[in-house]
Amino acid sequence: MALEDDVALCATRSHSLRDDPRWSTASRPQLSTGPKRGPAEIATLCGVIELVVKYLEGNGKGIITTADAAALGVSPAVLRSMLRAGLLVRIARGVYVSAAQFNPPEDSPLRSDRFKLAKHRHLLRLDALLRQYGKKVAASHQSALVVWDLPFNMRALERLHVARTTPGGTLRRFDDFTIHTCSLDDVITLHEERRVVVPSLAVIGQALTVGLLPAVDAADAAIVAGLTTKAELEKMLTRMRHTPQLAVARQAVRLADGLAESPGETRLRLILVELGITFIAQHWVHIEGTTIHYRVDFYLPDLGVILEYDGQVKYGQAAQRRDNVPGEGGTGADAGRTALVNEKAREDDLRREGFGVGRVTSQNLTPHGVKFIVASARQQAQPRALHRPAEPPAWLRQ
Repeated sequence: MALEDDVALCATRSHSLRDDPRWSTASRPQLSTGPKRGPAEIATLCGVIELVVKYLEGNGKGIITTADAAALGVSPAVLRSMLRAGLLVRIARGVYVSAAQFNPPEDSPLRSDRFKLAKHRHLLRLDALLRQYGKKVAASHQSALVVWDLPFNMRALERLHVARTTPGGTLRRFDDFTIHTCSLDDVITLHEERRVVVPSLAVIGQALTVGLLPAVDAADAAIVAGLTTKAELEKMLTRMRHTPQLAVARQAVRLADGLAESPGETRLRLILVELGITFIAQHWVHIEGTTIHYRVDFYLPDLGVILEYDGQVKYGQAAQRRDNVPGEGGTGADAGRTALVNEKAREDDLRREGFGVGRVTSQNLTPHGVKFIVASARQQAQPRALHRPAEPPAWLRQ
C-alpha cells in the first residue's frame, strides 16, 4: 500500500477530518492493493497526520513548511503524501496550506461571494509565501493591495507578488508568484502582522503590472481611506523615475482625485474624461427654500446635468451618504428600502431645481452608455441649472 493511501486511510479515521465532506465515502481516494502496513505502523502514521492537522488548525494558521514539519518530527515525504491525498495544497517548494482552509465548505459565507473567496485564498497563499521566505520579502504590487484592503483585479489575482526587502538580487518569476527587486529605502512596513510595501508603492506597482484603470481604482480608494495622498503618490513616482515603463503609473496618479465613493464612480469619471465632458466631482447643491443640501457624484456645469452612479453597495449600506445631515442608517432589507425611497426624493428635489439627472449603473458604464444618458438628461435641464456654484451646508463653511 502506497504511503498516500495510508494517509488517506488515516484521514478517514482522524477526529479532525472524519466529518469533513471531502472525506465522505463517495469522495474518498481509492486505496491501491499491495503490501499492507501493520496496525502499529498505521496507528503511528495516523498519529503523525493528526499532529499535522492540529498544527494547521492551531499555531500554523493553515500553513506548514518543511521546516515546521521537521520541528514536529514529520518528514517531507509525509507532507508530499498528504498533498497527493488532497489534504494539502502546495504553494511553493517546501510550503503548503490546508486544503480544508483553501477550499472552505459549501455552507461557508465565503462561498457566496467569489470576491471574498478569491481574497481569502490569495491571502492564505501569500501568508504561506511570507512564512517561507521570512524577512527577505514583503507583499508588493497587487498582493499588497489585498493586504491593505484596497480594490484588486480578479483576473490578475492568481499570481502572488512579493518584493525583496533589501537592495540587490534579480527579478525571479515562478509559476504562481514573482519576486521583485526593490532599491528604495523606507518602503517596507508591517500591517496586520504582514510585511508589506507602503500603499503608495503598491498603487504604482498595480499600474506597472495590471494597468491604468485598476491603478486609478486603487489610488482613489487609498486616498479616501487615508492610506496615502496624491502628493505621496507623486513623490513616489519621483523616487522611481528611473523605473522602466512608468508612463501608465504617471497617468494613473494624474487621474486620481480621491473623491470617488466606489470603483464605479472612478470609472465613470474616467469615461467623462475620455468623452471630453467638463465635470465637477462631489458638487454641493442647495435646494431653494429648504435647509437641504445634497452632494452629487458629478455636476456637468456646461450642460446643467447631474450624474449619479448607482451601485448595489450604496443601497445595501443605506448609511450617511452625501446629504447635509448624517443618516440614521439601518441594516438588511429595511435599510435598503429606506435608501431607495431617499434616493427617489433626492432625485425629485434636484429636478425641481432645474437639473437634468442621469443615473449610471454597471450595466451602462461604457462611453456609449454614458454618452446616451448625458444626452437624455440634458433634455431635462433648465437654463438656471447651468454653471451653478457649489453651495455646501453651513457646517462645512465654518
